[in-house]
Amino acid sequence: MVLLKKQFFTGLVLCSSLTLVGCSINIGGNSDDEKSSNNDQKSESTSKQSNNDTSNDQSSNNEDNNESGIKNESNITEQQSIAMAMLEPNLESKIVTGDELLSGKYTQTFGAGEKQEQDIDTLELSESPQLNKMKNKPEGMKFYGLNASKGSYATIVGVNKKEVVYIMTQSVINDYNDIKDSETTKILNISDLYSKYKDNRKVANVANKIEFGDSMPSNDDEDTSTLEDDTDSEQSYDSDSSSEEVTRDNVIDKVESYEGETLDTDTYTFKEPEKTDEGKWGFSFEDKDGNLAGSYVIDEDGEVTEYDEDGEEVGSGY
Repeated sequence: MVLLKKQFFTGLVLCSSLTLVGCSINIGGNSDDEKSSNNDQKSESTSKQSNNDTSNDQSSNNEDNNESGIKNESNITEQQSIAMAMLEPNLESKIVTGDELLSGKYTQTFGAGEKQEQDIDTLELSESPQLNKMKNKPEGMKFYGLNASKGSYATIVGVNKKEVVYIMTQSVINDYNDIKDSETTKILNISDLYSKYKDNRKVANVANKIEFGDSMPSNDDEDTSTLEDDTDSEQSYDSDSSSEEVTRDNVIDKVESYEGETLDTDTYTFKEPEKTDEGKWGFSFEDKDGNLAGSYVIDEDGEVTEYDEDGEEVGSGY
């Protein structure tokens, strides 16, 4: 009987021990799972933070990666406005283009059709006090003379916050209204240019090659003696010009000097100059349909007389 009780007691102790061991194992297992779960959460959190940091870095890089160099439309500089205008393809026959400025060379065409390659390192803007006194000019617009021109004319550029204006001229301009609708004046809207070229890297490259030079002389700054000297010089030049022998090579120059602009070869076809029995030079021109549109006769002293299609005199001068 005593032996039976001992066996029962021993079995009870073993069962209790196994139960406690089992509980201990279960408790230990739950603790490891929680640690693993916490580690997974920390790893996921770290990964998300890393992704967020990467995304922020990429966003920052995208903001800084502005190809044109223009921060926004309200902060466009004069050089950037002019640079965008120089990329316009419809101006390439009139002005030195952005691509030509970057290449360092452009072609200039003279009155008689002669072409000559010119070198250019920078486009220099010289503010013109005289032009900035122009009547009826757009508000806030500054006018600059350029150091490079595509033809036998002066190229002027005006710029304000809204527009870039190119003027190709051979004469003095006193009133903006006289030239704003002329074929030799090109007006470009800066907002349109910005929409078109805001992501174009060439804008920054071209703008970096546009510099401000010394202001052009103003007539108000000249003293009387200087004006007299200029007048004498101009009269002497006119005398020399009128006495210059008229030849086939300079006939076109004489006519363009009289017209104040280059001949409109897009609208008319000009015949080759011929010398008459009286020693005068002349040539006619036709529209694109082949109809006679007019003619010019140049005297021996260089005076040009213009006639319409019916042979009626239109005007004359040098």
